[in-house]
Amino acid sequence: MHAAWNAQTQALVDAYLHWKHGPRNNINAESRQPVHHFHISKVDVFDYHPVCEIAQNHEEMANIALLRVGLLGCSPTTPTVAITLQCLELYHQLRRRQSSFSIQPFTKVLCALHNVTYIKSFREQLLIAFDVYLAIIREVQSRIYVVLGRSDPDWWLPNSCPACTFKQPDEVYDRVSDVDRFKDNVRLHPGERSAGNQPDLPLTCTDNWQAANSASGSKNTVHVFEQTGIFLSACRHGIIQTLTEMRRSGELAKYPLVTINKLLDVFGDHLGIGTDIGCSLRKTVAASSIREKAAIHHLILAVNAFHGHAHNCKCQLQHHPLYLCGFGLEDLETCEHVFAASNAAAPLIHDASHCHYIQFLELHFNQWDIDKYLELSRFILNNYKQALTIISNYTKELEAYRAMFPGEELDFESWIAEEFTYLEAMAVEPTQDTTAVEYVEALEKLEKCQAAFEALHNNQFASYTPSSFMPDSGLSQDALHATKQGHAARRAAERRLQVQISVVEDIEDQMSHQFICAVEDLEGLIVQRMFELSKANLASTAIVKCSGAIQSALDTYNKLAVSQNPRRPTLQYSEVMSYAALGEFEILKCSCHDILAKPWSNGIHCKMTNKYFKIIRAQEEITRLNAWVDMEDSDIEQMATELDLTDTRLAAELWLLYNRQHRINNVHRNCLARIYRLPGYTGSIPLQVNTVVTSSKNEEEYDPMLEGEVSAQFESCIQHISQ
Repeated sequence: MHAAWNAQTQALVDAYLHWKHGPRNNINAESRQPVHHFHISKVDVFDYHPVCEIAQNHEEMANIALLRVGLLGCSPTTPTVAITLQCLELYHQLRRRQSSFSIQPFTKVLCALHNVTYIKSFREQLLIAFDVYLAIIREVQSRIYVVLGRSDPDWWLPNSCPACTFKQPDEVYDRVSDVDRFKDNVRLHPGERSAGNQPDLPLTCTDNWQAANSASGSKNTVHVFEQTGIFLSACRHGIIQTLTEMRRSGELAKYPLVTINKLLDVFGDHLGIGTDIGCSLRKTVAASSIREKAAIHHLILAVNAFHGHAHNCKCQLQHHPLYLCGFGLEDLETCEHVFAASNAAAPLIHDASHCHYIQFLELHFNQWDIDKYLELSRFILNNYKQALTIISNYTKELEAYRAMFPGEELDFESWIAEEFTYLEAMAVEPTQDTTAVEYVEALEKLEKCQAAFEALHNNQFASYTPSSFMPDSGLSQDALHATKQGHAARRAAERRLQVQISVVEDIEDQMSHQFICAVEDLEGLIVQRMFELSKANLASTAIVKCSGAIQSALDTYNKLAVSQNPRRPTLQYSEVMSYAALGEFEILKCSCHDILAKPWSNGIHCKMTNKYFKIIRAQEEITRLNAWVDMEDSDIEQMATELDLTDTRLAAELWLLYNRQHRINNVHRNCLARIYRLPGYTGSIPLQVNTVVTSSKNEEEYDPMLEGEVSAQFESCIQHISQ
């Protein structure tokens, strides 16, 4: 049946365009007399005709005859039931706006309106007609793309989002074969390094994210399903850039690698990508075949702003967008919003065929992109206002704050560097000096002495045989000599052990190594935790996530604290985890790092540092927002005018696209005009701004969505039905 439908697709498209844009007062425009009549059951939204006569021309396919009168059959050859195109378009628009609305409830609604008992075959008939209808719509769209020069799939990536610096992309479904090119690409696991790379610090923060593993979930589980999810990327305005299926696997490294590879090919230099495991992904890219391409194009991988608060503080200082140049006020959480919306389609696709799986996602994300394009100018307006407010308010606060410290240089950027240096020093073992090397060697020798003593001590009972005794009485000289040697060996081993214990204790007394290390470990973990809570605005909360690392370091500290001279105070886990400020942590007052004297350890300084970087990011945001280019519709209008001379029906379809695009762009022009009038706007103002269409509503109440796609589609549908 699929082949039969495919064979007549082009003819169906021609018939559809003729019905939609041809003369309504002359159905048989070609003046051919029908030679055959057949009967079908006609299903409309509010009407149902069990018997409807259809005229069919000579050698004309049944569905062509149906399309001439605005119907589409449920069979490619001998249809007995036909659905009106208005009914199919209604469900098409409902599905685009509500991804969870499957065809079954729509069929039941029709049955209720027509007073017909629902049976499963009705759903199957409607589904067949709807699939064919979508195929017709897609072919019409393909013809338009050819006329406009947009048939290349890569055209959409740099052209569909005019607000992005490089005009970010539209939806692209990467072929699975493209993805599989990278399935064995990463030679190292995420976080590992090759011998030629610079040493990297452990990425323990990625343990919080399952996506950082080479595969999510059990292999036995993911191999059961053909499709296990989707992997996508989106521009900062929410328009989908790339989308591919995850097949029989979890989030393997090949998916981000093929995505990054594609984006680098299209957008080139200085591409910034955010992901919840950006720190780990950076190392994955460095271990892959695209490492040189990424380095040449200066690829930047960051951690999403919200997800970044689950990463350790040192990681945040390196990868959080607040501290990275060029990211503006972007939080990099766009994909979370995309997935949250796409969850509506999940109940329909989890048991669908692969064809309908793709169809459902295509309908959902195509409408998502249309909606996000409509919201572009409002996004820019809101972000511009936000950036100007941040700059105005935070600049005043910083000026007042600097006035409180007239003799002190508040170098916020150097504070961030010092904080990172401190955390880096606390995360690794300090450079070993001569005493430390001597201590390690003494410990190794102590271990050997301990093993030798235990071996002799466990074998202290003498073993004699009859030959060990003399004929009259007593031990033989050889046995007596061996016994004395055993006692002497044990005494010697015990002396060596005691001497070596004394050596180790002397060194430990000299450097207090174990206790210092325990204090350093505990200090580093607690300080890092408090910094992380402070940056996430959680410092005052009573509920915190337990840390096994802190518990282990605390146990080690308490064991050694009681043996120190003088004895050091022990700490309780609940007490340590309740610290909200560095001043509450008593052992920091004796810290060799003198952290309490550092300006960046002061809570007030930290808050002002964040505001300082917020101002910088807001200034970047304004620069990025000024990159918006006022849109032109003349290219579509020109092509539609030219096509009027050769293909009036396809030209009429192109005029519909122009009218929609021109109407939406007028919404953007209105919103852009408001941006141009903002106090603090620093971009250029187009000369055409005086001719922009303005809204009759009060500016503060104006909502571009009210003039959007939904109302236009509804009005067009009403006009079409009334003809």
